[in-house]
Amino acid sequence: MLDVAIVGAGPTGSRAAYRLALQGYSVAVLEKRPAAGLKTCCTGIISQECISRFNIPVEVILQQVRSASLFSPSGNSIRIMRPEVQACVVNRSAFDHHLAATAQNQGVNYLFNTAVESLEIKVDRVVLSCRSTGAVFTLDAKFVILACGFNTPLVRKSGFGLSRYFTTGVQAEVQTKELKEVEIYFGNCIAPGFFAWLVPTQNGRALAGLMSHQSAGFHLRNWLQELAEKGKIEPAGHNILYSGIPMYPLSRTFQDRVLVLGDAAGQVKPTTGGGIYFGMLCADIAADTLHKAQTTRALKAKTLLSYEREWRRLLQAELRNEYLARRAYQFINDHQIDSLFVELKESQVVESILNGENVSFDNHGGLLLKTLRRVLTSRVKRIFQ
Repeated sequence: MLDVAIVGAGPTGSRAAYRLALQGYSVAVLEKRPAAGLKTCCTGIISQECISRFNIPVEVILQQVRSASLFSPSGNSIRIMRPEVQACVVNRSAFDHHLAATAQNQGVNYLFNTAVESLEIKVDRVVLSCRSTGAVFTLDAKFVILACGFNTPLVRKSGFGLSRYFTTGVQAEVQTKELKEVEIYFGNCIAPGFFAWLVPTQNGRALAGLMSHQSAGFHLRNWLQELAEKGKIEPAGHNILYSGIPMYPLSRTFQDRVLVLGDAAGQVKPTTGGGIYFGMLCADIAADTLHKAQTTRALKAKTLLSYEREWRRLLQAELRNEYLARRAYQFINDHQIDSLFVELKESQVVESILNGENVSFDNHGGLLLKTLRRVLTSRVKRIFQ
């Protein structure tokens, strides 16, 4: 019998597997796809803090990000820049392969082409019902981590429910003309309630994508056509990839002998849809929680409550602030977005905030709310002058 079975070979699953194997546990990762790194609808922007904390090798990094240009619906722009590297664009496939190889080198067994269809929690183990290339079999483990992605049936059938607030992300690889930095586009005409992005990768290529609650593919096709007509990208047939993105965590991420992790748990930034860094932080918390539980031989939900308490202590305030900022933005029309850009430039709010020392690529929810408050306060003062 395994000590731990992990469902999902993404960054969070592989990180948890590595940490547990490092502590001497027998671990297997079960992945329905034929290899790690096949989830391609991901921009792959992660912070420099994430790169440093998890020793991500330079070989998987495509670009370093120090600046970005933001565009309002009318074309007004704001450029933000800091001297130090803020983030990196990684080759997501190579990134996932690296994390899986690191875990395998520590003794983790990867079972690819293996879908876990259900779990049965018993007194002393969890029985996983699996299917691999048509064959059905069961696997026993003392503990299970579900890192199998957003709103998968296995999470729901295991009693954790579904993410109720979510959106759709769409993305395509494009050929660009001298794109030198990340570009972010706002406006309900492009991405209703959200934003669109152009992220340079290498060899004149870029990732173009957006998020939207409805008709995401339709909006992306229209925007790509507009970019091509403006000469921003090469006109071509683009392969559009789709992904569901949770905007708020599950209400509960633990039970007897089972933890939920990463996108499956909703440990994702509501503002950007990015989940790599937060998910990997939570993977370390999950591994530490299981180590303590295994040491004390107490794998009941009461003991595993510490996993949820710890990750919420670390991330809940940031997730809440980002969620509030996201919901507030969805009620702003294009004219108001344009006005906000003008106010930000005239009041020099962006410069004063960026010159502060407590600016974080990952923890920006409070910064967004602070910016909105300062802009609104400035507008009120101007009204009464």
